[in-house]
Amino acid sequence: MRRSLVAGFSAVLVTVAAWAVPTAASAAPASAGASCGQTITSSTRLAHDLVNCPADGLVIGADNVTIDLNGHTIRGVNAAGSEGVADDGHRGATIRNGTIAGFFLNGVGLRSAPGSAVTHVTIRRIGAGGGETDASAGVLVKDSPRSSVTASTVTNDVVAYQSDGVDVLSSAGTTVSGNRLATNAWDGLVVLASPRTLVVGNALDGNQNQGVEVNGGSDGTVLAQNSAAGNVSNGLVVGDVSNALIEGNTLTGNGDGGLFMFDLHTSRVIGNQAHGSGVGINLDGGQNGSTGNWVAYNDTSRNLGVGLVVADGANHNAVVGNVSNANQGPPGQGGGIIIFGATGNTVRGNMASRNLDVGIGVDENQPGDSAGNTLKANMANANHAHGIDAVAGTKDGGGNHAHGNQPLPNCLGVTCT
Repeated sequence: MRRSLVAGFSAVLVTVAAWAVPTAASAAPASAGASCGQTITSSTRLAHDLVNCPADGLVIGADNVTIDLNGHTIRGVNAAGSEGVADDGHRGATIRNGTIAGFFLNGVGLRSAPGSAVTHVTIRRIGAGGGETDASAGVLVKDSPRSSVTASTVTNDVVAYQSDGVDVLSSAGTTVSGNRLATNAWDGLVVLASPRTLVVGNALDGNQNQGVEVNGGSDGTVLAQNSAAGNVSNGLVVGDVSNALIEGNTLTGNGDGGLFMFDLHTSRVIGNQAHGSGVGINLDGGQNGSTGNWVAYNDTSRNLGVGLVVADGANHNAVVGNVSNANQGPPGQGGGIIIFGATGNTVRGNMASRNLDVGIGVDENQPGDSAGNTLKANMANANHAHGIDAVAGTKDGGGNHAHGNQPLPNCLGVTCT
């Protein structure tokens, strides 16, 4: 893996419309003819397509410039290092309303361009033929805090080692909202070292690696109301982050998992739907542990293996009010809610029924490493193994219910009524 992930948290539940989207300041664009490679120093509205650009499409050469594509296309010939629109060091740029295609490095490259915006732009076929040392993206936001990528479509469906949809690098407070980032030749979206980023209401489908990767110091990032389906690895990946809010996302049919988290701290994972993947939601300890997280009111039913996993150093978290039914992993490879190699977690008020394996299982990697978890007021019915099967040292908080599980008894390690 070339990158890891991160996110941040807000205590307020939100809707997509509630997020403020930063926009760049700009003068009213004037109609203009432009040519491939031209440096733009005042706001410009394209009068025609720019095609077969031998290097860059357009270069932004002043602050607060708007390039209104006016429904037109900027198309390159995939020349080495080429970008559709390049901005190095000019704040407040806006690129909007058209199509960019056929460049090698980035569709739009924003570097040291704070407060810039890409909106209502379609970007296609960036980075074709890129090798292991190449990294391309539809939109690159680097060292450009408070920027935004909104209402755009990026589909880099090319043969390349890595061509992402959108990359947000070292750009705090960026908003990525209402986009379709699909069938890209690596990740749909990467957020790295960019705290307080908002990732809201995006469709992240069919990417060749992850739908979203959030990592490395992107504390306080919010991922809300996104959909991620059919990605080769995971729908969402969040790691090495504190104070993230991961809320109301729909994760369907991703290869490895719907939501994978590691090295996650004091974050909220609330109200997500995760179905049809290898694992619905996976909270892993990673290298430094995952602690103090609230994993609550998610639906992790009908996955191919396990619904919800807390594992390998993910200690002292709360797993509350989740529904994890009808997961299809066979005995020894499935279950509704599985905890192993983790301690100090509270598992309360969850429902895990009709799974092909155990309803709720607490297992060990090493002797005693899963002792000390508390199970309270859970329901586990009609599973094809025990309703609850917990190792010695599990704390019985009382109020657990189970019936109709095979084989009997309904519960091991705790008392069920």
